[in-house]
Amino acid sequence: MSEFANCTLKMRFRYGSCSNKLLQVEVEHNQKKVKLSPVKNFATYTKQIALPTTLKVSVTGKDTVTDTKVDADGNVIEDLFVEICDITLDTFRLSDFFLHKKITIQTEDGKDHITNYFGNGSANIDFLEENIFAQVYKAAQE
Repeated sequence: MSEFANCTLKMRFRYGSCSNKLLQVEVEHNQKKVKLSPVKNFATYTKQIALPTTLKVSVTGKDTVTDTKVDADGNVIEDLFVEICDITLDTFRLSDFFLHKKITIQTEDGKDHITNYFGNGSANIDFLEENIFAQVYKAAQE
């Protein structure tokens, strides 16, 4: 293991509400699960990790019929969602490319979507590099 394999992971989540309801988010790492408690529609998960590693994010609680409200023109006016809006390793923020192109969410019906925006579903977020510098660099690449 590299001397730069250990770092602080910080993931920030933004919640969208519908009818004053929020989704439930659970993050699992090394067989330990943490349920997040949002404050003002944001929650942060912070954990000391050793690279390489994988985290699992699970989101539940959305009724796909009633938890998205649309107007007469079909525009979404209120939606129940969770978005991973920021990931940092120590002081290095992972790129928007990583957030939008490297996270695959599997929905309850078994479909995969590449996005950082959840309804119900789960995602394994892989940090596969041996050190923080390689991981930050790799996260910005296609």
